[in-house]
Amino acid sequence: MSVHVDIGENRTVRLTDERIECRPPNRVAFAAEGVITVTRELLGEFEGASLKPVRVDISVDESRTVRTDLEKEASLRLETVDVGVETPNTDDLSPGMDTVSASSGDGTESTDASPGAIAFSVEGAIVDVPMETLDLITDGSPSLESVVFAVDDPVRTDGGSDDVVFSLGLLGHRITIYRNGAIDVGTGENGVDIDFL
Repeated sequence: MSVHVDIGENRTVRLTDERIECRPPNRVAFAAEGVITVTRELLGEFEGASLKPVRVDISVDESRTVRTDLEKEASLRLETVDVGVETPNTDDLSPGMDTVSASSGDGTESTDASPGAIAFSVEGAIVDVPMETLDLITDGSPSLESVVFAVDDPVRTDGGSDDVVFSLGLLGHRITIYRNGAIDVGTGENGVDIDFL
């Protein structure tokens, strides 16, 4: 199973700022800020699984999209991840935030009356990008279009302290983000608790 997150069309993700810069010979640096709306039911769908980024699509103009395969030709590396959480009560949400549904690759939709809002800021790079791909991005006005995740068993690490970039407990689940962009969703404490690792 895979999850295709279309940044422009998915109402659960709202980018407020993004920067994409090509750094020859083989690197694309990026930074993004925005808000994600999540629900307990949505997190429950992925409990015990790992969402591994396998493709990044970058728009270079209105008619061209450059796809970068993160499994064969390039890899993702996160440098910093900062997160702020708004409690999952509708009275606490920022103005304009809606209770919305999210869809996964198999077409299943889920909703919950009490969403949680996660404001995020992330910086990183796509490395080992083929030169022909880098040239296409350099020639346009790049913006992030979508990210595709494969849903696998949880990531197993060697216990190195720099493998985990961020971990938090939200809506009864533990969310762990790794430096390679993988996201594990497991059982966690009730309420909100944020750990910077």
